[in-house]
Amino acid sequence: MNLTSPPDLPEHTRMTPRLYESMIALRGLLVKAIEHPDESYVFSLEALLPEECSHLVELLGEGEISGKILSSDPEKKDETIHIRESNYPGLWLLGTIPAEGSSNGVVLSKIEAGRSPRILRTKPVASSGLVPDEACEGPLGHLFPLLMNARPLLGELAWHLENHSPEKGTHTIFLNKLPLSEADAEWIDRLLKEDRISLVSRGYGACQVHSTSFPGLWRVLYRNPEGILLLDALCVTEVPEEIAATEEDMADGLLQYEEFLKWIEADLS
Repeated sequence: MNLTSPPDLPEHTRMTPRLYESMIALRGLLVKAIEHPDESYVFSLEALLPEECSHLVELLGEGEISGKILSSDPEKKDETIHIRESNYPGLWLLGTIPAEGSSNGVVLSKIEAGRSPRILRTKPVASSGLVPDEACEGPLGHLFPLLMNARPLLGELAWHLENHSPEKGTHTIFLNKLPLSEADAEWIDRLLKEDRISLVSRGYGACQVHSTSFPGLWRVLYRNPEGILLLDALCVTEVPEEIAATEEDMADGLLQYEEFLKWIEADLS
């Protein structure tokens, strides 16, 4: 985003003093997030009118990442949280869908400043049931005698889940670069199917990221424009690097955001 000329504000956007003050406050939170990259900071929307919230969504624009999170509460199984990166890396918009039958789309509920929204951060922990064993029963039991490399591969992931630390960084295994039998592939696909979190990153081509039922274990899929799978990766980390904003991107985003604010301030004066 190059602001060498005045930005085009979204049509019908009315810049109220309260809305402008909110944008100034977001700048402060983005600065804090850059200074403390392991934290995220929530901006409350309580002081804004619904119309002002809609204008804020338009002003912040749309970045490269979007997705949804299903509620972990069985009593709220139909509740979905939508996540969207703004046009300024490090500023994230989170919202919910209104009651069934509404035509209002996603309603903004909060904005977070940080490398990723707090709700995405999943600490890797030791998990039982990841490594196949002879006692396995149920729908996968018949595959166990046919496994070739799934057991050592999943054992490696289980070790890294148990021994992960932020200092060690992400541990990644590229499945489509390994010799896997059909039984291996089916076992892994069924065991590590898409869980609550599903995200798309347009900054890495066609990249899909989803959580699994094992906390801290993610699956990342890269496809070309024709939909052909290029890379199939399993990652042990809190948030995959395809999703988390880098400190450099956040710093660039802050400069762009500050320039945007200058244009708005000039337009108001």
